[in-house]
Amino acid sequence: MMMNLTLYHLKQSRSQRTLWLLEELNLSYDLKIYQQHILENEDDELKQFNPAAKFPTLVLHDDINTIPIVLTESSAIAEYCSHLTQLLGIQKLSHHEIIDYYFWKNFADSSFMPNLALKQIFTKIVLHTPFPIRILTRSIKRGFDHVFLNQSLEQQLQMIDSQLQNYLWITGEHFTIADILLWFPLKACIELDRKYQQHPEIQRYISQIESRPAFKTALIKGQWSAQTFQEYWSGAN
Repeated sequence: MMMNLTLYHLKQSRSQRTLWLLEELNLSYDLKIYQQHILENEDDELKQFNPAAKFPTLVLHDDINTIPIVLTESSAIAEYCSHLTQLLGIQKLSHHEIIDYYFWKNFADSSFMPNLALKQIFTKIVLHTPFPIRILTRSIKRGFDHVFLNQSLEQQLQMIDSQLQNYLWITGEHFTIADILLWFPLKACIELDRKYQQHPEIQRYISQIESRPAFKTALIKGQWSAQTFQEYWSGAN
């Protein structure tokens, strides 16, 4: 069965992982790059497939069905593409590695990323609150960071670093989609504050990921800016 893929990609967002995934799987695809989220443009091409206009959106046309397959959510897209190609999933993993695979694949967006998103949300609340009320919102942010977010992020980084002390990749000896999904929140977290960069195995892991040819190709195609990414996340500390 022949299949044509189109990826709707938002720059500097988590959809960079899906672009990287397609490169790792050596899949042919068309790439539609967006500079910002779609708001009022109801006629935009993406909204024909995904009315909520969420990124990433992967649209698959095959030579059998007239109605395209529309996939959203990074983890779901990754699982489906892994299923199609029989690559980067559980195919080569031991039973213990499969357990780790399912944990870390879901940990990335269900536990780790929400804490980072809260960092950005509270930062934006402070920035958009007029003076003198801003003094109050800044105090609330600092209190929430101190009591919950900073400790939670540090615990999560220690979990990741501890796991990587025993394994080449997050689930073992094989690179999987769990590594692809974990990269974005992990990279964002270590950009938040220098104190989060003091985990040697994580530093080794990030360098290992970013040396992959498919990763480098995806950065170029996705118009990735390391400086913009660093400024965005460091500003949320």
